[in-house]
Order: sequence, then structure tokens, then C-alpha cells
Amino acid sequence: MESSQELMSKLKKKYPMLDYFTDRTFGVEIEFYGLKYFVLPPDNGIIKPYNIHSKAKDGRSFLELLKDYGLDLGMDRNSWHLEEDSSITHRGGVELISPVMSGFEGLMESYRFLQLLGEIHGAQIDGSCGFHVHHGIDAESYNCGNLKELVRIVHAIEGYLYSLIAGGRISKDTCRPIDLDTEAFLGAPACKGKCNLNGCRIKELWYSLENKYDPDCRRPDRYDKTRYHGLNLHSYWYRSTVEFRYHSAVLQQINEAMQWIIFTQFLIELSAGHIPIVEYHSNANKWMKTIYKIYLAFGHMNRVQGWGKKGRYAGEQGRCPDR
Repeated sequence: MESSQELMSKLKKKYPMLDYFTDRTFGVEIEFYGLKYFVLPPDNGIIKPYNIHSKAKDGRSFLELLKDYGLDLGMDRNSWHLEEDSSITHRGGVELISPVMSGFEGLMESYRFLQLLGEIHGAQIDGSCGFHVHHGIDAESYNCGNLKELVRIVHAIEGYLYSLIAGGRISKDTCRPIDLDTEAFLGAPACKGKCNLNGCRIKELWYSLENKYDPDCRRPDRYDKTRYHGLNLHSYWYRSTVEFRYHSAVLQQINEAMQWIIFTQFLIELSAGHIPIVEYHSNANKWMKTIYKIYLAFGHMNRVQGWGKKGRYAGEQGRCPDR
């Protein structure tokens, strides 16, 4: 198995967007099915590692697989852990959930756990499975103005995002497109202080009937119906994160998962007013090309090194990156 230093060097070469990755906290949730296990009522839906009967594709036990990857799977919600997931329409539907992580170390942990999932015999994904990414925010500094900017950016590219992600996610009830009255949301007056106080207009707009809010729903706050959008701002008020639910689950496509984590963090940083200088590469991956499109749409092309004279991408004959 690769050392952490070897893996970090490998990832930096593979993902150019890592140059813009920050120490902002994040977490991931990976849904899949086909795991063989049992849980007892006191387990509260958390699957204990020693109660997993699935084996590796080469016959190793699950505990041996964990050991060989140098990973720890916990038995509480403050660690990497597995939970039963009834939203998955197959037997053995589970969700691998990370603790709060940050920086390169967090990315490397995520990478290793995705490698491990790909080794489990019988593990599968389909359209009912998602890959969710949370990014931490500080309500003292990330306020309603930043939320408005995030919605402005995401709303402008949302259809394009769905087109880049496999699995027909736009039609899934768990990651719907934005239902907000975006014009009213973007035009809402700035709130004074934290955005979680009464009288915050954008909070009122988020928890509106138009955005699928159900005041009579008796489900726990964690499962408020407004969370089931590709961009989940309910998480902002519930747990001080912004969640991106657009992406389909991944098992073997580890590169896709890593780049989605990096890209969605980039969106948060942009909405917080951090607009780094980026380099233009004609052979950039689809998410880097999406960043070029965002910069072009929002007037930041002076921050793309390699952007040619007269508004052209160098060497691209005056056209934008391929769609």
C-alpha cells in the first residue's frame, strides 16, 4: 500500500485543482448496496465492523481488508462509520459516512476508503445511490450575502452540472434542482449579523412551500424536506455546512469523486469572495473547464493565466472550453 507521502504526491499530479484546495472542513457520504451484515436494535442503525460478513474480492475478511488499508471504521457518528440506509432500493443498502475532515489528509482518507469500497465483493451502486459532500462554514463570517452568491453561481450552472454527472440525477427526488424563487432570493436585503435569526428574508424563502417546505411534517429536523435539493442549504441552518447532493454514487471512479470534492469546495470559496488566479490548460478535466466557464460568466477571466488576447483561450481559436 502507498505511504501517505506517496499518495499525496500522486494526487497532486493527478488533480491540478488541488493547487486551490484549502483547509476548510468537509465530510462525505457514500451510498451503496450489497453489503452483508446484521445490526441489533441497540446499534441505532450503525453497522459494527465485526458484524459485517462481506469479504474482499480476493477472499479476505472485512476486518482484514480494513487492517491492510490501515483504516479504522468506528461505531459512532464521530468517526468513519456505516449506517443502514432505507432510501436505497436494494437489500443491504448502506451509507459510508465520514467524520469532519480537512485538507490533504482528509482527501487521502477519503481516497483510501473509496479504494476499500471497491474491494468489497458484492458492493454495487445504482440510480438510488448518491455521493454527498458537505463543506463547513462559520455562520459568523459566511452570511446571507455569501449564501446569495452561492445560489447565484450554482443557479447559473445547475443544468450544466446535471449534464456532467452520470445517472440522470436531475430526475431524482433526493437531489432536485433549485425550487427557490431565485429572483426574490438574490434580491433579498442583507441580513444584520447571523443569517439564522428571525427576520432573515433568505431563510424565510428557503423554508417556503415553493421550496418543498412542509410545516406539518413530523419528521426530525435532520430530514426536513428542503434538504432534498442538489444544493442543500437546510444543512447551513441545521449543522453549519453546505451540502452538495448532485452527484451519483461512485465505487470504482475514485478520480471523479476526488475532483467533485475539490470542485464543490471551490464553489464555496468563490461564494466567500476568494477568487484565486488559475491556470488555463486546453486538456483540463471537465470540472476545471467548468471553473473557466464560471470565471467567464462572472467577469473573472483576468484571473485565468493563459487567457489569450482579445478574450480568447490561448490556442483555442477563440472558443470556450468544450461543453
